[in-house]
Amino acid sequence: MYPWDKLNSITYGFRPTELITVTAGSGLGKSSILRELVMHVKNTTDNRIGCLFMEESVERTAEGFMGVDLSTPVHLPTSAVKRGDSEYRESFERCFGDEQLMIMDASFDTGASVDAVVARVRFMAKALDCKIIILDHISILVSGGQHGDERKALDEIMTKLRTLTQDTGIVLFAVSHLKRPEGKGHEEGAATSVAQLRGSASIAQLSDFVIGLERNGQSEDPTERNTTYIRVLKNRFSGITGPAGALLYDNDTGRLTEYEPIQEAEDAL
Repeated sequence: MYPWDKLNSITYGFRPTELITVTAGSGLGKSSILRELVMHVKNTTDNRIGCLFMEESVERTAEGFMGVDLSTPVHLPTSAVKRGDSEYRESFERCFGDEQLMIMDASFDTGASVDAVVARVRFMAKALDCKIIILDHISILVSGGQHGDERKALDEIMTKLRTLTQDTGIVLFAVSHLKRPEGKGHEEGAATSVAQLRGSASIAQLSDFVIGLERNGQSEDPTERNTTYIRVLKNRFSGITGPAGALLYDNDTGRLTEYEPIQEAEDAL
C-alpha cells in the first residue's frame, strides 16, 4: 500500500508486474515523494527495494532516506545531525544495515545507454531479489540526443521496462518529466495530463498507472507553495482517475504528510 489513504482508496495499492509512471514538472518534489514511499514500504513489509536515482550521487540518495528516517534533512548544512554523529551512524544502520534497501550507482552521463539502465534494473530484480524498484528518471536517457529521435528512444525503453516487469514480477516506479504546457507552467501549479508526457504515447500506453504531481512552487502563500496535489491520470486496475489527495511538505523536518486543504474541506461540508 501507499503511505497515503486517499491514493490507496483509488489505486488499492500496487501489485507485482505493475509499471507505474510518476510524472511532474521539473523540481516539484518527485524524488521526495518516492523516498517517503520507499521508507514506508521498508518499514511495513519485508520486500527488498532497489533504487536508481540518476540525477544524484549514491551519498545524496542515502542521506535522502536517512532524512526520512530521522525527520531531518541531513543533507543540508543547517541540519542538527552531522556526518560522524552517533545519531547519523545509527540512522544509516537502520536504513541499510539489513540490506532490505539497495542503492545502485546510476549517476550516468547524460545520454546513457538504455540497455545499460535496463540491465541494472534486471540485475536488481534477479540477482538482488528486489521486488520494488525505483527508476528516477527515464527522461535523462534521451535528453542528450545521443539516441536520435526522442520518441523512438522512449518507445524503446518503455517497451523494455514493460517486458522486464512481466518477466521478473517486480513493481517498477519510473519517473518521467512533462512537456511544458501552453500558458502557466507546471512550476506555477498547472494541472498534469497524459497528453503532456514527453515523447510518444508509449509511456501512457504501457504503464499500468500514471500518477501526476502538481505544485505551485512560485506561490506567495507558503502553505500553497509546499503543497503537492496527487492526480491519478491512468488506472488500469480499477479505472478510477482524478484527484487523489494532497501532501504538505515541512521545511523543518523534510517530511511529507497527507493534508486536506481548507478549500477542499469547506467544499466537502
